[in-house]
Amino acid sequence: MDDAEHMPFYILFGVIVAAMLAGIFIVQYNRQLEARVDEQAQALANDLARISFTAFSREQPSFLLPRNLGGSDYELSVDENSSTFIVHIKAGKQSGMYYYSSANITLMVEKSDFTPGGSVYFQRSGDNVIVSSSPIAAPQENLPPPVTATPPEFYSFAKENAKAATAITAAYFEARNRYPNENIDVSAWWENENNLLAQITSNGENFVFRVTGSEDNTVVDKVENAWTVDLVDNVAGIENATPCHSPDNAYRSGWLYSPAEVLVYLRSRTWMSDDTPVVIPENALVKAAAATTNVSTYLTYRVMFEGYILYYQAMPWWAQENSPGFVFQSWPKLEAIA
Repeated sequence: MDDAEHMPFYILFGVIVAAMLAGIFIVQYNRQLEARVDEQAQALANDLARISFTAFSREQPSFLLPRNLGGSDYELSVDENSSTFIVHIKAGKQSGMYYYSSANITLMVEKSDFTPGGSVYFQRSGDNVIVSSSPIAAPQENLPPPVTATPPEFYSFAKENAKAATAITAAYFEARNRYPNENIDVSAWWENENNLLAQITSNGENFVFRVTGSEDNTVVDKVENAWTVDLVDNVAGIENATPCHSPDNAYRSGWLYSPAEVLVYLRSRTWMSDDTPVVIPENALVKAAAATTNVSTYLTYRVMFEGYILYYQAMPWWAQENSPGFVFQSWPKLEAIA
């Protein structure tokens, strides 16, 4: 009889306990859902920051965005000022929460309409990485092919007189840098052991640059040594000089590259050294150099930055040449993969 009298209390107690357990379960389940959203949102931001760096070793990596994060709707944005990926939960669990991850590189956004279920594209641009919601157009070649089918006279001169052509090239581009709005050319030259005098013509007037260089016996892969330009300065006029084939004609016809063009081109490529991405900095030191291999001596540019020396052709090599030309040598070894 006592058990019958207390039965309602037992039932009520059981209901209360069941409700409490259900409440605890619901709270725990909600926390698990919230934790899942937290984990997936932060992982997404981290993955995007991480893959942005792989743009230095791959042509154009992409990342497929999930349709939701733990069942919650979200939006993705990029803060260019801080190079940070931001995931914002818009609806569902953890609505209103933000998750951040900073990339260890400067990000530039091309198209920002990132859509869940869509893709994010990455592409290196110099020291930066472009981020976009649609495929990124490949950069144009920075060193266009020559305008003329056959090379100008300066080309043949440079083949036979690489050291003189190197000094004349350095003088020509130094004059263009100093007097950018004038018509510049080299009309004559005279050489002694360690320097060359170049007569610059500018709008009908003449002045003289002295180009001083030095021998560098540092072996850079196939380059055994090089005569490298150290200084270009003004001096008085010269007598009994040798007439010079026009470097201006070679430059304007695409048969002679400027130091700035070569650096921009090299920086536009993706380089690897021992499976490590290498970025050629914008302040790399570029000098004209007559580089000697076991084949010949060539007009080139020497590019130096921390830990690396490389030589790149100052002129394209004519396809009808019988002898091998010079393109690129480096140490430590650099490989262009894109």
